[in-house]
Amino acid sequence: MANNKDKTFTMQEMADILKVNKTTVYRYLKKEKISPATIESNTNYYSATVMQQLKNHFKVDEIRNNALKSPNDKLIETLQNQVQSLQEELRDEKFRSDKALEAKDRQIEELNNRLKESHQLQLGLQKKLEMIPEPKETTVVTSSNDIKVKDNNDNEAEESKSTKEADHKSGWFKKLFAKD
Repeated sequence: MANNKDKTFTMQEMADILKVNKTTVYRYLKKEKISPATIESNTNYYSATVMQQLKNHFKVDEIRNNALKSPNDKLIETLQNQVQSLQEELRDEKFRSDKALEAKDRQIEELNNRLKESHQLQLGLQKKLEMIPEPKETTVVTSSNDIKVKDNNDNEAEESKSTKEADHKSGWFKKLFAKD
């Protein structure tokens, strides 16, 4: 089994392990004039000692960066964290309101369907009512001379005319003593 020191790394593997960009690793290697241990099919491989050197360098850089942070940088970082948490809350609130809107949309759609059904039922009943023939009502008209039975469809003018004629034909004496 190969020794851990015999292991070789590509620039991308080292960048992934150190959680930095490949270009950052390349610039450091070029600045320090570190050459690859082997080259196979246009890929540079670096030894484990180079990897350890990179780890030490980037750990020192990280410590130095944290120490050099000014109060303003810390404030900025805190504010950025607050902005992120507020954005998450906003997304959650938007999700809840979207759910509520969907529920309201479903209710409105259901009510519209019920209204449509009610309208259709009302139209159906109206058509049925139109198909039912109207009953003919009869009224009894009485006058002092004669009794007539008329349909409601007959003209009312005829009715009043016949009563006037009957009243006119009988004299004033008969009108005075007539029994109703």
